[in-house]
Amino acid sequence: MQALRARAEAIDASARQGIVLVIAANLAYVLDYLFNFAAGRLLEPESFSIIVSLAGITNVLVVGSRVIQTVVTRYISRFDGESPNSDQIPAFFQTIWRSAWIWGTAVVILMIGLSWPIANWLQIEDVRIVLALSATTILLVVRPVIGGGLQGVQQFAHLGFIQIIQALIRLLLGAALIWLGWGAFGAMVALPIGSLLALLYGVSIIDKRVWRKSDGHHGVTIPELFKYSAYTAVGLLSYAILVNMDAILVRRFFDAAKAGNYGAAVTLGKIVQFMPVAIVLLLFPKAAQMQAANEDPARVLIPALTAVFVLCSGIVIAYSLFTDLIIQLTVGSQYQVESIVLALLGVGLTLLALANVWLYYFLSIEETTYVKYVGASIFIQLGIMFFFHDALWQLPAAMVLNGLFLCIVGFILFRRTRARYEPTSA
Repeated sequence: MQALRARAEAIDASARQGIVLVIAANLAYVLDYLFNFAAGRLLEPESFSIIVSLAGITNVLVVGSRVIQTVVTRYISRFDGESPNSDQIPAFFQTIWRSAWIWGTAVVILMIGLSWPIANWLQIEDVRIVLALSATTILLVVRPVIGGGLQGVQQFAHLGFIQIIQALIRLLLGAALIWLGWGAFGAMVALPIGSLLALLYGVSIIDKRVWRKSDGHHGVTIPELFKYSAYTAVGLLSYAILVNMDAILVRRFFDAAKAGNYGAAVTLGKIVQFMPVAIVLLLFPKAAQMQAANEDPARVLIPALTAVFVLCSGIVIAYSLFTDLIIQLTVGSQYQVESIVLALLGVGLTLLALANVWLYYFLSIEETTYVKYVGASIFIQLGIMFFFHDALWQLPAAMVLNGLFLCIVGFILFRRTRARYEPTSA
């Protein structure tokens, strides 16, 4: 009886912790969208298209942050579970912390050097805007170490508050700087400032055990770290490239006015991408747990796919029926977005959101084949966009075709892997 009560309390605590993270993550997303809407209203379409294009690059870089945080979380959690006062916790954390500053410095130097080619390729006249993005890269390497430490020692409220701090400061400071006449540069420079303040907050409140002096060794080898993170990194990075490719290429293929209009569509379309994140966040650990117990993880996969499809489809229908009204109420009537563009973008991102569920499902059961298909699909989508971009609607159409391809592949691989669980589920 006591064992059952303890398990129930653990499940209840886990549920509360999951709720805190989900609420914080979604609130941060809301604040990020408010920033995009504010930038869309305060900036001219040509300047706003710059923000959208650079945001696409930023979103790809953020994937690296997620991989770092996942690795740190895994090992800190394991050490904390084995022995809360073990020297492994500070030894591992401080090793990764020092390495993050070294690698972060290298990355920011590289990005500064690439700022001029990036600005030229995206037809951005003011290179300072790209340099502001470059300054963010070191924080994208260092801050997830703090995030992983907080998550590993289960300081979930503080972890969520870090996300909210960055998004809120970016919104308030970015809008103020744009209003003061700093334009797109003001919008971009708010990101590294918000990230820095969020980092400082995290450093100040993280469990003091991670800073404790330690003469021991954490015992984690480089091959072990690489094996754990490599396939996850490839899968997440490939997916990020797929969902942000159109926002990056639109500045290359179209003039500033059309790119600005497409930027408004992208801002609304991303809601389709981010809304299902909470579902994946909650259900993915359950699938991994079932797989470890040799139970059928399809019991959580099917509801996840269904929930994502229903949620995203509702948004797409609304976009298709009320395009002009939604554009006017959000980014403003100065943007001209065709219904077909917004509808196709919604459908494409819906299919890619479903592909994301497949990706996390296969990662949870340690089936890496799907990661290879996601990586290969980058070239499929890129090829379609390069050969067909006479009109704006062709960019999201390429995402529709690629998303459909990945969903079909996911179903085929699912049928192949399902057999191993049939005796258990029968």
